[in-house]
Amino acid sequence: MNFKIIKSAKVSVKLTIVYAVMFSLVLLILNASILYGTKYYLYSQANKQIDDVKIMVLNKAVSKTKQVDLSDEKIISDVPSKENISIRIVKEDGKVLNISKEFNYSIKTEEPLDKVKKFKENDKHLVFKNLRIETVKNGPAYIQIVKDMENEYDFMKILFALMAIADFIGIIASIILGYSISKKMLEPIDYITKAADNISINNLRERIEVTGPDDELKRLGNTFNKMIDRLQGAFDRQIQFVSDASHELRTPIAVIQGYANLLDRWGKDDRQALEKSIHAIKLESSNMENLVEKLLFLAKGDSGNQIIEKSEFWLNELISEVVTESVLIDPSHIISSGKNDAAFIFADYKMIKQMLRIFIENSIKFTPEQGKIDISSEIQNKTVKITVSDSGVGIPKGEIQNIFERFYIVDKSRSKEKGGTGLGLSIAKWIVEVHKGTINVESKEGNGTKISIILNI
Repeated sequence: MNFKIIKSAKVSVKLTIVYAVMFSLVLLILNASILYGTKYYLYSQANKQIDDVKIMVLNKAVSKTKQVDLSDEKIISDVPSKENISIRIVKEDGKVLNISKEFNYSIKTEEPLDKVKKFKENDKHLVFKNLRIETVKNGPAYIQIVKDMENEYDFMKILFALMAIADFIGIIASIILGYSISKKMLEPIDYITKAADNISINNLRERIEVTGPDDELKRLGNTFNKMIDRLQGAFDRQIQFVSDASHELRTPIAVIQGYANLLDRWGKDDRQALEKSIHAIKLESSNMENLVEKLLFLAKGDSGNQIIEKSEFWLNELISEVVTESVLIDPSHIISSGKNDAAFIFADYKMIKQMLRIFIENSIKFTPEQGKIDISSEIQNKTVKITVSDSGVGIPKGEIQNIFERFYIVDKSRSKEKGGTGLGLSIAKWIVEVHKGTINVESKEGNGTKISIILNI
């Protein structure tokens, strides 16, 4: 149940919990290390003190003559009682030869020799060392040195209490500071969330105000703004596309409807009106079919559903084929192919052919009869450059950048006369781009147009 509450909590709360747990673990590990290190140091000091006392007693108890009396109080008189060290000297039979007044512990003579041992007696923590010596006067005896660790353990208890208080304060502080900092750091995300809530189809102008250092949150805000820019651009294009398509379809529908009404009134009795109406309806139906096909092509391209079937073929042969077809279809223009290098490319054959037809048809529309149209190809390093040039009316300088926009027509009267929709060049540009190619237009009003396409070999 608690885990479910945590999962449903705010990110700031989750971050606070994570920070607090991590900080607590670090504190506990650090404090445990300090306590263990302090305890180790205190016991090391106790061992050193016992060794110092051992050396001092042995220096007094063992002499070259070995006539020292172990029961002499001078032997243990210099033992530092303030350090809680006491001493006892006993014989093997347990008879006490010498003892400090503080010594009241039961240590057997059978304990391991010359090794520091820890033990607990009467709730006291003690360390001791058992030594065996032999003198002429007293014979074999044992020196037992004991240090009471009461002061050290009291110090450890105080240190533990202080650390526990410090840990508690540190954990509370980490929770408060962690929540405040995480909330402050996540404010931009809250702002992004509110901005996202305000964005809708009717309001794509909302943007996130991005300020502060160049961190992940700032980059998130910039990325969000770029995404909205793309959405707005796509939405605007969709609105424009639907508007333009509706406008373009309205005209042929109106024409068909008008001639249908004419047939309804006069078609039965007027043979000339009947033929004229049928011809106009067929022409406008053909225009509508052409327009719808182009719209579907672009719609598939925009959605990524347009199928591209690439294969290897000779581009020069395709250019020759398109030129031959164009000459047969339109003998009123001089259509030829100048330089046509043998280029073997990997592309969609049908799309490249459609692209070439679009550029030639466009040149035919805007080139007077008996005007020249030339299509050529030239290999340049690992690319091939296709050039379609004509001697037509050209394009005004201010309109060159617009010719690839959908439904854009430079000369509407001429295009309407030739059955243009303003979509052909948009399709051609899409085909070039989907093949990772580039396109360039050079034109001067009254001096013809040259379109250059560069494709990879």
